[in-house]
Amino acid sequence: MKTYKVIEFFLSRVKKEKHTLSYPFSLREFISIMTSKAFSAIRGTLFVKPFLKHSNGIIFAESGAKVKFGHKVKVGSGLNLMKNSAINALSYSGVEIGNNFTLGKYAMIECTGVLRNVGNSLKIGDNVGINHFCFIGVRGDIEIGNNVIFGPRVNVFSENHNYHDIAVPIKNQGVTKGKTVIGNDVWIGANVSIMSDVTIGDGCIIAAGAVVTKDIPAYSVIGGVPAKVLKNRKEEEL
Repeated sequence: MKTYKVIEFFLSRVKKEKHTLSYPFSLREFISIMTSKAFSAIRGTLFVKPFLKHSNGIIFAESGAKVKFGHKVKVGSGLNLMKNSAINALSYSGVEIGNNFTLGKYAMIECTGVLRNVGNSLKIGDNVGINHFCFIGVRGDIEIGNNVIFGPRVNVFSENHNYHDIAVPIKNQGVTKGKTVIGNDVWIGANVSIMSDVTIGDGCIIAAGAVVTKDIPAYSVIGGVPAKVLKNRKEEEL
């Protein structure tokens, strides 16, 4: 069997969906990839999986990957935590993650930053990829649908600081928690920021560098600061 066919078979078994590769991997490349995956699986099995509330299948955890308060986390199969990624799951309702989830290098999911402001909840669907250096701040509630892809350095927020009393430092005025929702089949470009209390409809594309401050209709292509609807994907099909 050709080397890339072996990798295809391995990926399809782990991800539970068909993977087709075109690159002709050499034996040396194959050994390097499989060795790295083996060490990640060992780390995930020993240092992550036993501490989670619920998990299915193999967990891959590269060096430096951490899950704090794992008793608040439920995950499906195919969890992949890349180098120095982190999940702080301390929250009222916990963290639920579906199948085939990847958290990129140095990416962070943070439910609680300070103990006086414990986060609410995070729900992530199946086949979601969070790229490198992303930040998801789960102070309120965040929901992410299925088949969502994040570019690098995406920020998602679910709270705003109160600031109306000029006699009191902003840091002492508390926060207003919101609910941020990202629908199914959404592509979020690099360096995008999604603000609290925003709902992004299914099938949206968000251009790199956009700042999303209001709800976005399904199948919109948006961009800018603040982000505006540039066109609708369904209209392109007409």
